[in-house]
Amino acid sequence: MLLRRTKPVATAPDDTRLNSLTGMRIFAAVWVMLLHFRQVSEDRTWEIPLIDRFVLSGQYAVDLFFVLSGFILSHVYFTQFASGLTRPTFRSFISYRFARLYPVHIVTFAIMVVLFFGQSILTGTSTAQDSGRYSVGVFFSTLTMTHAWWGSGTTQTPNVPAWSISAEWFAYLLFPLLCLAIVRLRGFAPLVFTLAGVGLALLWHATDDNALVRVMAGFLVGMATYRFARHAERLATLPWLGTVVLALVVVWATVGGARLEIGILLFAALILVLSSERDWLCRIFALRWMVYLGEVSYAVYMVHWVVRVIVRAAAEKAGVLDTAPGGLIVGTYIVVTFGAAILLYHFVERPWRRRLRRLLAPRPKVAETDGEIRP
Repeated sequence: MLLRRTKPVATAPDDTRLNSLTGMRIFAAVWVMLLHFRQVSEDRTWEIPLIDRFVLSGQYAVDLFFVLSGFILSHVYFTQFASGLTRPTFRSFISYRFARLYPVHIVTFAIMVVLFFGQSILTGTSTAQDSGRYSVGVFFSTLTMTHAWWGSGTTQTPNVPAWSISAEWFAYLLFPLLCLAIVRLRGFAPLVFTLAGVGLALLWHATDDNALVRVMAGFLVGMATYRFARHAERLATLPWLGTVVLALVVVWATVGGARLEIGILLFAALILVLSSERDWLCRIFALRWMVYLGEVSYAVYMVHWVVRVIVRAAAEKAGVLDTAPGGLIVGTYIVVTFGAAILLYHFVERPWRRRLRRLLAPRPKVAETDGEIRP
């Protein structure tokens, strides 16, 4: 069985979690992280042995997150919104999504602001290439998670990777309406949403890196994938299919000239097959330590740029940034990132997620769980 049918409630109970897809998240987070870390300094890059060509396509890892978000939110919340949109259900849903994103987002933003102004005051220089990312307008849009809604949006915030959080916030706001659209479209919904997502991906290549076009391309395909999954029981008889699809993803990302429309379809296929408990790759991603890393993956993604700024500044001050082996610098980036992400997960993300949920969407005590795999 690909997906267990559960009672979709706003509290998102524990049995809706698909561990293999949780574990897969660390794959995407590390892919983005390595892309940014291969640039050891402003003037030097380090080609990561064996996988460098794959790493160069790391920008598309965020699209894997977008497809996954559409799939998992549909799995958890679709039936709830398909029966109608009410103020209490929408408030509960959006409060949970806000509590999921905001604590880590605001902490990493605050750290970048302190670093920028602290170094500016102490040395007269800054750690940022573009001081425009620290304007009053950018601060306001970052605090409201709307910074990716204007222009390209991919760099207009101090913590650069946070552009995708703003884009996802936009998709979350539209999600209940998209559920109602699926109900109206009935059996045509998977095809219509897939074609719409592919069309938006084609449009994204023709635009100036519009973040909202990009997120909706992946998100719509993810929602369509969930609808396909309900009729894809036969995939469970092919335990090697996940490995094949992952190999196709690697080939697509490595050969050069990767296209978003192909990528989101491959990501959808990978998510589809990994939702089968019989798949070999599913079993690997569902290992306990992989699931834990998947839970930490959001913190990894959000803090890795902060770590790059701090470690690079420290190495430059020590006079070793341009002389130390590139692999050593990158290794330091990685180790510090995972250490910082684990601390951020346990002391910021988890406790403040619970507090915000209790504050924004009070309800009878239930199991404290996301009920999803943290899209």
